[in-house]
Amino acid sequence: MDFRGTWGKYYGKYKGLLGVNAQAVLQKNNEAWNSFFSLLKLKKGNKLPPYMNHVSSPGYWKDEATGRRRLILVIRQDRYVVDEQRRVIILKDFNLEVKFTGGLRWFGKQGRLEMHYDEARNAWYASIPVEVGVEEAKTGRRSKFIVHGERKVIQLESPKGNKAASIDLGINNLASVVVDDGTWLLYKGVRAKEDYFYFQRKIAEIQSLRDTLKDKLLSDAVEELNHEMRRLHGKLARRLLHLYRNFASHLLKQLHELGVSTIYLGYPFNIAQERGNKFTVNMWSYRKLMEAIELKAQEYGIKVYEVVEYNTSKYCAYHNVEVKRKPRGVAHCPMGHKLHSDLNGALNIMKRAIGKIPLVIKKPLSFIVGHNQVAP
Repeated sequence: MDFRGTWGKYYGKYKGLLGVNAQAVLQKNNEAWNSFFSLLKLKKGNKLPPYMNHVSSPGYWKDEATGRRRLILVIRQDRYVVDEQRRVIILKDFNLEVKFTGGLRWFGKQGRLEMHYDEARNAWYASIPVEVGVEEAKTGRRSKFIVHGERKVIQLESPKGNKAASIDLGINNLASVVVDDGTWLLYKGVRAKEDYFYFQRKIAEIQSLRDTLKDKLLSDAVEELNHEMRRLHGKLARRLLHLYRNFASHLLKQLHELGVSTIYLGYPFNIAQERGNKFTVNMWSYRKLMEAIELKAQEYGIKVYEVVEYNTSKYCAYHNVEVKRKPRGVAHCPMGHKLHSDLNGALNIMKRAIGKIPLVIKKPLSFIVGHNQVAP
């Protein structure tokens, strides 16, 4: 692909409309294509990450729910100013001031601004990448383009010890966590399941109404029902993300107090390849859950390594023989003992990562992850 030729052609074409921000749009486009070619090389060498089974070329910026092109405004990093006092973003090339709500979390040099329209919520959102704690430009002088957020550093604490922990993610139990000293933490996902089934039922009711009356309704009425379905999908996603962040905050605080410095996080290979029923694939946004853990771990200086958990629930962690899972949630080893199946999974993840597991497991510390708190 001729990146240089394409750049020259389209920069000249759109500079009059976007000004120098046309550079930012072209840069974003080039990043997508460079990523595509990098993934092709990985695929050729059989080195694609486990959650990826095919590679697609970049397409139009589309809304997944509507299939329509997304409205996105891309602004170069030096062509806007965030006025924290007046709560506005000043777009220099468009003589425009955009009011914003919400707090500014990070302090540092600002990157390319992207604003996008969320049709379901009828609202615009701004995304500003920040080099946290960085105040100098490439010239060595202090940058003029600083976002004055609350925090100048990502890491707030250092590990208190040198222990390792492994995490097996799930649905009924959001996470089963084992520390190499035998501590066992169990986080129940009942609230996530309640949210999922409640919103799926509401969405199904609207979909049934739409399909039943589709031939009798005006197109505007059909679109209004579609809009409501998208709104509910978005609300479910936000509620799940809120639960995941509450869980990650509580978990990392616990692990920090226990002296953990390294986490081995089980990667759900089968669900990543979209093998499973509708509930496991659609409800369990595993990547968002993993990201919540990994981002929170940075604040405590805890390292996180992903471990493919394929077959970790199938074999006994202590004897490496195939187990029987009956009744559900209990792993029966033919050598004469039984384990909680999620505990067995977490132990196998640890064994796969560091080659050893604790011989004695303490009584589990069990928690329910809610929207307002994580409670025993």
